Amino acid sequence: MRIRRAMRKKPLRRPVKKPRLKRQRLAQQKKRLIGAGYTDEQLVHMNVKQIRTAISETGA
Repeated sequence: MRIRRAMRKKPLRRPVKKPRLKRQRLAQQKKRLIGAGYTDEQLVHMNVKQIRTAISETGA
């Protein structure tokens, strides 16, 4: 069976994650945590992974 050109080029057609959208998602997550009771000072010391786990724990 032949490998067609469309299958060879598949990764090139895949959409790329944009840094601007990543920053927007992070800002939205921080706003949710502030609404859940976190302070700005606590959020400054948290990295992205800690923010995601905090959102999943609070259910915000």
